[in-house]
Amino acid sequence: MAAESRTPRSGALDAALGDRIRRRRRELGLSQSALGARLGITFQQVQKYENGANRVSATMLIKLSDALALTVSELLAEINPGAEKADGGDQGAQLAAAFARIGSADMRAAVLLLVEGLAAR
Repeated sequence: MAAESRTPRSGALDAALGDRIRRRRRELGLSQSALGARLGITFQQVQKYENGANRVSATMLIKLSDALALTVSELLAEINPGAEKADGGDQGAQLAAAFARIGSADMRAAVLLLVEGLAAR
């Protein structure tokens, strides 16, 4: 069944995210019940997310990423891959991760100033 036609109440992106959740859950060898237990929800709710019947809230997206041992970016990367490439998503995520590892506040400020200067060119 195509992701776009699963349910009229939710969109193609909801169904695509549900597919991604299902694939990752299976990669980890988790049942819907086991994932639900990690999230504090029922297996029926996991099933609704996976089928695209219910939308995943921002809070649940963060909980899902933790339970599935992925970053939110990794979880969403396959949902709209064209958007990620168009806005430098991969490199942006790498830059953000590297930036977060800089211990010095002064150094972070200098890097930010450099990047903003380059972006203005």
